[in-house]
Amino acid sequence: MDIKKINLEVLTNEYRKKGAAAKGYKIVNMLIKDNEEESLRFLLRDHDREQIKSFLEIEERDNIDFLIDYYSILEIALLAGYIHNPLSGKIENEAEYILNNDSLKRYFTDYYPILLPQLLLKQILKSGTKQYFNKKELPESSILFDRFIMLNHFVKEDPDIDQFLWFLDSGSTSGYTISDFWEVLADKNLIEYKLGSDNKHPLNSALWGFIKYIQFLSDFSDLIKDCSDDPILQSAFWHHQSYWFKHMKNKIGDIINIGINNIRQSLDAVDTEELVANKNSYLDSETEVFEWQKNIDYLEGIEDDITYLLDDKWGKPLEVFFNMNE
Repeated sequence: MDIKKINLEVLTNEYRKKGAAAKGYKIVNMLIKDNEEESLRFLLRDHDREQIKSFLEIEERDNIDFLIDYYSILEIALLAGYIHNPLSGKIENEAEYILNNDSLKRYFTDYYPILLPQLLLKQILKSGTKQYFNKKELPESSILFDRFIMLNHFVKEDPDIDQFLWFLDSGSTSGYTISDFWEVLADKNLIEYKLGSDNKHPLNSALWGFIKYIQFLSDFSDLIKDCSDDPILQSAFWHHQSYWFKHMKNKIGDIINIGINNIRQSLDAVDTEELVANKNSYLDSETEVFEWQKNIDYLEGIEDDITYLLDDKWGKPLEVFFNMNE
């Protein structure tokens, strides 16, 4: 049994052949084949220079993000020794076709720099049929990669986390932006009100997304700490989330600690019976309320985990590795 080949098939089936990534490939492939390079360039424009307002554009860009993320995951899997190095010719050809397109490359290199797909493309273009790199495989690296995949699935599949990250990425929903979310985090009474209100409101959804995301950060911090014997893989894991870490540092900053403390106090003070009785509430049973309150206690010290993750030093080993693969 070739376990590495099976691992690649599982990753490809899960992260490329279905869902958003499959839709992303279909969009890109259609525009390239129809010689609509200008349309692709416009779709993948820098949203800081020209705002993205159309729901269709947001959805198509999200789908393409999932496609690029698949190639990032392949690079991490290669570094973990989880799949064969080099990739099969078929996957190499597709990766080069997508990642070496001018509009796509500008998108993940200049507008929203992500090192992992850049590294994969560089290795494919350089290698021919040779191994991309020689790196000692550690037995625990595959286990760490499995943990990474579980965490990645959690954070990618949750609509509330998606709403929070959309605000963090300068997005707007129903006229609300990250500035409105800052006001929520800074106001304990407002947090308490929103925790018991209709979760369909974008600010309420983003608040629950923030709570879930900081739980994810606690687990992700543990993963990074457990990778000390494999600093390149450790750095690759960090780079997979580094886009959001930089946004958290630049756009929220000190409000994180204030918000976490306010959330703790608000959940402790929430009226369980009133919350459960509200049909629009996010939580609809006492068990769920108690579970969330317990989770908030568990997050004691999360501020230290966040400070740990926001340190750019974790990105250095992969950056050095990237430059060595010239």
